[in-house]
Amino acid sequence: MRPQPKMTASSGAEEALCDEVLSNGDVDIDVNSSTMILGVPVANEEVHSEEASMLVEGTTPVELRHTNVTTVPKEPSTCWKTGARYCIVTFCCLNVVMLVFGGLWPALSQYSKDDHKRIVIIQTDHLVQVVNERFLSVALDSSQIHRRFKKFDMKSKAARMLGTYLSPGYLRVGGTAADRLIFVENHVQDGKFDESEALPLDGGSCAYEGEMCTKQQRFFNMSGETLTELHNYAKTAGMDMIFDLNALLRKGEDWDDTNAKELLDYASKQELKLHWQLGNEPNAYRHKFDTFVEASQLGEDFVNLRELLNQYPRYSRSFLLGPDITRPRPLKLADLDYLREFLRTAAPRLNAVTWHQYYLNGREATLQDFLNVETYNVLYEQIGLVKNVMKSMALGMPVWLGETGTAFGGGAAELSDRFVGSFLWLDKLGVAASEGIKVVIRQSLFGGHYGLIRNDHGSLVPNPDFWVSILYKRLVGTGVVGVTLLKDFKGPVRIYCHCTEPSALHPGLGGVTIFGINLLSDAIELSLQGTHNVSSVDRYILQGETGLQSQHVLLNGEKLELLANFRLPPMAAQPMDLNSPISMPEHSIGFWVLHGAQVPACQNTQ
Repeated sequence: MRPQPKMTASSGAEEALCDEVLSNGDVDIDVNSSTMILGVPVANEEVHSEEASMLVEGTTPVELRHTNVTTVPKEPSTCWKTGARYCIVTFCCLNVVMLVFGGLWPALSQYSKDDHKRIVIIQTDHLVQVVNERFLSVALDSSQIHRRFKKFDMKSKAARMLGTYLSPGYLRVGGTAADRLIFVENHVQDGKFDESEALPLDGGSCAYEGEMCTKQQRFFNMSGETLTELHNYAKTAGMDMIFDLNALLRKGEDWDDTNAKELLDYASKQELKLHWQLGNEPNAYRHKFDTFVEASQLGEDFVNLRELLNQYPRYSRSFLLGPDITRPRPLKLADLDYLREFLRTAAPRLNAVTWHQYYLNGREATLQDFLNVETYNVLYEQIGLVKNVMKSMALGMPVWLGETGTAFGGGAAELSDRFVGSFLWLDKLGVAASEGIKVVIRQSLFGGHYGLIRNDHGSLVPNPDFWVSILYKRLVGTGVVGVTLLKDFKGPVRIYCHCTEPSALHPGLGGVTIFGINLLSDAIELSLQGTHNVSSVDRYILQGETGLQSQHVLLNGEKLELLANFRLPPMAAQPMDLNSPISMPEHSIGFWVLHGAQVPACQNTQ
């Protein structure tokens, strides 16, 4: 398209337009555009500043916007003062609108005719982000230590095998109970254990604001043997372990590091490879423990911990992560102030900034909440809040979701552990990666309604999110490719693109993996733009066996179940005809591997 000269409107635009039409029978049009979509110019003037920045970074879908039209007279003059003047002006304006929108009409009209179609534009010239190879990681709640792992035997073949399928990753051992844990190397547990007295997972009722944590007021002991078993489980599974130290062992205002030294002495002697955190959700100590630690003081405590770690050759280079604040919200500025004040002191000692995110209250969440796009969009907002803090302080260190799930308080019964919960899980992985989060630690591997694995009558079996995680690990690489999804902007159809995990590629070929969710009760079709030389496409469609609240998942119509000896089923792809549209059934999750797709930016990650 030939670029048009830039023009501006004047106060005499109506008279000038009349003169222009009378003298030339034509009028110049200004169509400013920085991107072409299917050969149609899209103006930037009406794109909000936030969306414009997203378009530049290529990280977020941007809606199709109207094109601005301006006119300018060549020589001002006088026009009729009668009604005919207005008829002429109206006629001219209609012609201008038809001229400008004539090119847009094919793209716009297809939506009115084929509401089930979506156009996906892949931006292949560069990567918008590169995430950690351990991006998808998992957690075990510290309360499981107090529960003596009664329903999750770390030494069992089932636990070891299921953990291995999720490698590489981090295994974070932490949570509300971490601030009640005391290390006693030779601690021997008695034979009695009352399940009703067990510390609640994820804080239990004290996760809900306004409720005090009465059970959390007491401390409990962890032995050196248990620490070694946890480390060995992580190592066998191909994960690096992160251990959350107790920040509420205080000596006046300062952190009392006496017990931490005992733990470090033991861990170093046993040659345990560990990374470290100190405290869990310190901005919520008030309602959980009826106490408070100032953010600046916690920052000083982290400085002391880093100095302590440096005294151990094995841990001088281990990661220190924090502060694990929870739920940053626009109307709760105190949480963000806590993070900012902490970072002023502790930032130079940190390897990554960690925070916790849950969409919903597990006690109150409904099925509709799990399908509401407003629930999904909360994550964009919260990531933005944390990124703004980092930007305002000119901090460039990695940001991790140090603990996250669908709903806090142990998850939502018959929702977090069902197929409908997988929509939120996969979308979180897509959003977090595209927005620059380097690691996402899922709460939890086992336990509560949000566990990837559940105990079913004494046997460990996967929940739906486990299968989604396995496919993600197999097919999705670390390089994040920009995607623009026309029509849906943070809507019910949500699509992401990464370089394909190298092990999933055909020999000698590159490729990209498209993945996403369809929250609609109707099937849709995706039309891909921007990919070239695709030689074949592998299709993986996940659906609930009996609907949204099914605990069993179908992959391309076949039920996913563990085989004998806890082996994974084949999880085979369904090859697609290259001439067929990419279809996505109602209420489904999809992965598509485009073998041979030429994306030069992916070469360094494959």
